[in-house]
Amino acid sequence: MSTIQTSGTWTAVHPAPAGVTGLDTSHVQWGKGEKKSGYRFEGGSTEAKLDGTEFVLGTFTHDNFPIDSGDTREFDVGLKVQVVFEGGVKSDLSFTFHHNETDNSGPHPNDIVSLPEFISPQTVTVNGEKYKVVLSGFKQGGRVVRQFDSKESSSNSAAVVALFTKPGKPDVAITHVEAKGKVSGSQSDEYAEILNRGTEAADLSGWVLHAESTGKDFTFPEGTVLKPGQRYRVYTDERHPDSGGFSFGSSRPVWHDSGDLATLKNQDGKEVSRFPYGHRFTPEPTQAKSPGQAHPHVHLQNLGDEPLGTYRVTVRLPQDGPLRFEDQSAVSVYDNKLNKEVKFPGTVSENHRVLTAEVDLDLPGGGAGAPLWTQVAVDAGATKGPYTAHWDFQGLGAADVTVTVT
Repeated sequence: MSTIQTSGTWTAVHPAPAGVTGLDTSHVQWGKGEKKSGYRFEGGSTEAKLDGTEFVLGTFTHDNFPIDSGDTREFDVGLKVQVVFEGGVKSDLSFTFHHNETDNSGPHPNDIVSLPEFISPQTVTVNGEKYKVVLSGFKQGGRVVRQFDSKESSSNSAAVVALFTKPGKPDVAITHVEAKGKVSGSQSDEYAEILNRGTEAADLSGWVLHAESTGKDFTFPEGTVLKPGQRYRVYTDERHPDSGGFSFGSSRPVWHDSGDLATLKNQDGKEVSRFPYGHRFTPEPTQAKSPGQAHPHVHLQNLGDEPLGTYRVTVRLPQDGPLRFEDQSAVSVYDNKLNKEVKFPGTVSENHRVLTAEVDLDLPGGGAGAPLWTQVAVDAGATKGPYTAHWDFQGLGAADVTVTVT
């Protein structure tokens, strides 16, 4: 995880409508009239991961007012986004927004903003690794959409959601399960959401989405393609064309409300993604002196009905920080049955900043919980302040624990 700073400027409008002003600024405008229409982009500080997790690149606003744009009703608007990483490394990204200046009356008076291309042509290098940035779309009302519907005579805003991904391949993952439908009885509006986090389109023909608790399967039909940054939803017993139009066609609920496991397998039966839900991770901040030792803690609670088994647990420390693992480091779990600490030896990376261990969590369902911790050394002369230990539980979930050196 890295904190990034973003800012943006509008670089071009083509073909240009009447009255274009504000190029090379964060606020481009066009049109003749009492008020101009235009786009604004506001960046800021955000936490961004490099594992395909979505983050907010910035806020997009369309000032939509009745204007005369001349003979040009549809045009492309170029955006350059500068990303500044921790340490001062800078990268410029470029994207295109397509604008449809619709009639201000009729069956659809709202203007339409879409994204004809979702991948920045530039490559970003972080820690020696190359990444591409993919736009997922506009986030409004908790949902990410590929097309922005902008009401007339108002300023309309949405977060622009993006993700970092390795170039040259698709990366399909289950990103959400909406398990508690609002439709009484059938919960027909439940859904599982699947996202392509990669830079290439994915052919989902014959892929199977499976619900563990009910044993229900949905098989994607032949010719189903998921484009980069695009997402599909598979509903329990509804069809929504704007998110693919897929449905289990089940008159009974598919997903267990309190906890379940969704898996996605390709046409060869190989598991591509799993999404368990119903588990809670609570980080417990800790303090340490320099030199000395620290014990980053995470409390895991199993809110589902099924017991947890063995998972690969990875703990990552800041690459340039004063915290490091010893060669014989382990992940410890407090076993409530045995009433004692159980250690699971791990593998430590060459730079002593990453620990990986196979851990038997052995937590029954129904809300049982247990603390997990590991021991890290604090270098002599360490700069005082907070440092982050990132825990990842092999798709089960993740948590960031703050270690403050005093």
